Amino acid sequence: MQAELKFEYLLLALAVFSVLLSLLAGRMERPVLHVFSRWLRWWLFAALFAFLLDVFALSFRPAWVHFVTGLALWFVLDTGYNWLAIKALSRSELPLFPSFRENADRDEWPAEEHFIDMKEWLKIKGYQRVEALKAELFEGTYLRASIYESADGLIRIQILFLPKRQGGSTACYSIQTFTEDGQRLITDNQFLPYGGYYPDNWQLVRKPLIGSLIQLLALHQQRVDNCDIQAIPSENSPLEDMNEQQRILERLNLKTGFLVPRPQQEEAGKISSNGRYRLWKEMWLLAYLGKSVV
Repeated sequence: MQAELKFEYLLLALAVFSVLLSLLAGRMERPVLHVFSRWLRWWLFAALFAFLLDVFALSFRPAWVHFVTGLALWFVLDTGYNWLAIKALSRSELPLFPSFRENADRDEWPAEEHFIDMKEWLKIKGYQRVEALKAELFEGTYLRASIYESADGLIRIQILFLPKRQGGSTACYSIQTFTEDGQRLITDNQFLPYGGYYPDNWQLVRKPLIGSLIQLLALHQQRVDNCDIQAIPSENSPLEDMNEQQRILERLNLKTGFLVPRPQQEEAGKISSNGRYRLWKEMWLLAYLGKSVV
């Protein structure tokens, strides 16, 4: 009885720690903490499942069998939830490749301390803000972007501010260098599942676990230094380039079968069965391993 009570307290402590870890991850912009939190919840569910089977004498198999069964059950439930979310996304009005426009409201930069510090750091390092953009996701809900360039124009930083469900914003970064032979060197930390395809001339490295723009920029600069390329400034404005990127990705993913052909989308949804599988795989990889399919 004493052992059971201690185990109950341990489960309660782990549950509280899991919630606090998730909150801390969101506040500190530390994606790796989200990964730890999800693994903790998975193991906590399996331990609780095994504990309840033993307490209510619902099964007399060994505890490790109950625990493994709990792990498998969580995987099934998590997979089912993700597939429902993907199906809802496929049939929703949410644009998968939204069109950007100039943001004349000057509200792209959240009034949060760490974002303000980042803005000052960019200024100190000689990066200049060249454009502010926004794209409407739902009515009254926008994806905002602030575009910075280095003094020589060879590095362009796209900072995307995504609205959180509980209020406030979170940011992801895409750092790009254009080359003389038409390639695009991209280093980003996009943590939202994408699952689709990219053009062959986009040399993309994705690091979802790097929450710091400073670290990501250092990695990108290292890639530029190690590659035998001739970097050039972009010929297009940020607005033209962002929308051209969206058009390129949409055309490519229609061609490769990730997206359903437009005439069939009203009946079948926007994402094909192969696309839904790729999207589910990336959701799982991002959630539990912190990596994408790229």
